[in-house]
Amino acid sequence: MLNDDFGIGYSISNNKIVFDSDYVSARAALKYSDIYAVVNKLAEDMASVHFEVNNTFTNKVLTNPSSTSNQFSFWRSMYVQMLLSGNAYVLIWGDKSGRSDHLEYLKPSQVQIFRSGDGNQLSYDVTFPETEEADIKNVPSAQMIHLKTMSIDGGLIGVSPLRALTKELQLQDANKGLALGAMKNGLNITGLLKIQKGGLLDGHTKEGTRKAFEKQAENGHVVVLDALEEYQPLEVNKDISRLLSSTDWTSNQIAKVYGVPQDYLGSESEHSNIEMISIQYAQTIGRYIRGVVSELQKKLNGNITYDINAISDIDGQHVENRVRGLVKDRVISAELAQNILLRSNSDLLTVDDIKKTKNPLPPISVQKMKGGDKNEQGTGTESD
Repeated sequence: MLNDDFGIGYSISNNKIVFDSDYVSARAALKYSDIYAVVNKLAEDMASVHFEVNNTFTNKVLTNPSSTSNQFSFWRSMYVQMLLSGNAYVLIWGDKSGRSDHLEYLKPSQVQIFRSGDGNQLSYDVTFPETEEADIKNVPSAQMIHLKTMSIDGGLIGVSPLRALTKELQLQDANKGLALGAMKNGLNITGLLKIQKGGLLDGHTKEGTRKAFEKQAENGHVVVLDALEEYQPLEVNKDISRLLSSTDWTSNQIAKVYGVPQDYLGSESEHSNIEMISIQYAQTIGRYIRGVVSELQKKLNGNITYDINAISDIDGQHVENRVRGLVKDRVISAELAQNILLRSNSDLLTVDDIKKTKNPLPPISVQKMKGGDKNEQGTGTESD
């Protein structure tokens, strides 16, 4: 048995891979608003990435993977599971000809993983406890899409990003519990009613004075105090306010672990720039998707490429700015710029716009000529 010396979250006994319980579970992690927010956003954007496939059957599987779920929901569930547990599983079903036909999403609890004796292959046992479907033993790796996050064992098993947040989340729980306890116990006392020069009053007298005061204050009535009484309302202790605000530091840790800009969790980073933030986020999506595409190409037939422009540049503004600069610097022509905009996700130019416009391109302007140049009539111009 190999010990979990590196904290990777699993060990191997008799070639069976056993996941440890010393980590934050996916179900528990979704109770943290910051983790829910960042995982939900990443999964939704990754599910929106467009795949280009040169194989008809593979394209059908990717665009219509399941009869029980639509394409977006299916892949979003896969990515959520991968981002939380580090691993996500899909069983590949083929048609009568053996070609990939559809996919079946599997919960991690349905899958047991085994490593071959030489350590180079994985096989899977799959159970179907909630259906009448028969369990399957020794499913070969080629029939299982296994999405993984970072791996330190040659790509066999993914490491959950939540393992890097275990201590932070424990501290956040303790901090919030302390803050809520302080709020609950500290705010039970709403104010102080002082009796001046009353001597040492017994409990019965104090209780009667309190009830009489509260009765006057009911329903917003004006309270009348004599010269020997003083009322002082209590405010929220500043230490409690600081304690509550100190729980926000874990947001930056969560953003760092998942590679998402802090700005997406409401914590503005230094020198924030919308364009740079979008580029950084697009790079994060690209890093996750590259691993997904590599697995899909290995298990499914066909060359698969992806396009994340719709994620990083929703309205095509970045493309428009780049094209505008290239035209201005005379790197490309206006006609080429128009074609680039048409095939991009830019909403500035459409085919319908061109068809409805008599002269879609601007007229060619005549540049000002310097001394000694000839104009269109062949005559020279004087220099200034």
